[in-house]
Amino acid sequence: MARKKKNNGRAAYFICLAVYVLLLIVASCFGLSVVWQYAKEYENSRPLNVVEDYVAHLRENLWDDNIANTIANMPHEFQSDEECAEHVKQLLSNGITYSRAASSDGGSVINYELRCNNNVFGKLSLIEDESYADEVRFGMLPWKVFNEEFNFDALYTSIKVTVPRTYEVYLNDIKLGPEYIVEDNIHYDVLEDYYDQFDGLPTKVTYEYDKIIGTLEPKILDESGNVVTVDESKNDSQFIKDCPAEELDKLSTFTVSFLDRYFRYICGVGDPMSSYQQLAAYLELGAELDQRMQVAMDGLSWSHTSSVKVDSSQLNGAVELGDGFYLLDVSASTTVYYPGKGETGEVNNDQNMKIIVKETAGDIRAISLELY
Repeated sequence: MARKKKNNGRAAYFICLAVYVLLLIVASCFGLSVVWQYAKEYENSRPLNVVEDYVAHLRENLWDDNIANTIANMPHEFQSDEECAEHVKQLLSNGITYSRAASSDGGSVINYELRCNNNVFGKLSLIEDESYADEVRFGMLPWKVFNEEFNFDALYTSIKVTVPRTYEVYLNDIKLGPEYIVEDNIHYDVLEDYYDQFDGLPTKVTYEYDKIIGTLEPKILDESGNVVTVDESKNDSQFIKDCPAEELDKLSTFTVSFLDRYFRYICGVGDPMSSYQQLAAYLELGAELDQRMQVAMDGLSWSHTSSVKVDSSQLNGAVELGDGFYLLDVSASTTVYYPGKGETGEVNNDQNMKIIVKETAGDIRAISLELY
């Protein structure tokens, strides 16, 4: 009888132990489920997860509908949406990062700045997803994207090019109109000394356009429709074209005859009045050079020059200034004979001159002459 009671007590002990262990397991499982639920809600409530998923998607695709709409609404009249899209994708391919910005709406909206090349190009706004209110146990709601904004103004670049007024500037084969001229009537630097003397000299204009997304090279055409490249390191002589061969021949013939009479006159060979009459046939009467020659006449009568010889004269180049005006670059060598001067009485001179002439109905006349 004692043995039976002992066995019954042992059985009761193991049953109680089993029940205790079972209750402990149940309690542990419940506790673990609570912890797991808490951990899950906590993890889902971290806004960084949403941001990282969003940025990962953007890095992979480099595009979304909001970016497309942003680009479409940006001024880019010389570029297509597709061309601008390629520039944006190229920019974003350099790496997208994000950083926390100030919250808004009393802290209920969390904002992040989207960056590329250290420039902010967008803003991502997150709010708690209230649709999960019945599914959370600890009140930690997950976040969702509430709004995304993009601003690619940092992509804008500009072109600014100064060209002769007669040139044309194109962007993507679209001609820039006069509304893009920001500076007008710019003088050629190589002709600066002549604008006060002559009307109709060529001028330049500056075109500017500052709504290019990415980069865009302008195409410049001259008066003949030829593509030209403006060299910023050169002066404006690059815009001045040489005269045609037939014009140069005509101007060269004028130069030879003009210099022969010019040197004879200024050296005081013969009667000044007679020498002036011969020179006057090559002068624009009343112009600056003609007036200088008349003023010099009295002094020339005291000259002791016996003769002058033009050993050589060379038309180095000619620039057509417009309206029949030409700028001549001339070199000449002369031998002047002065009685009693030295052993031979000869004096040799080399001179370089800039001569402005005007052609009217085939008649060429000198207006000004400047030594250099």
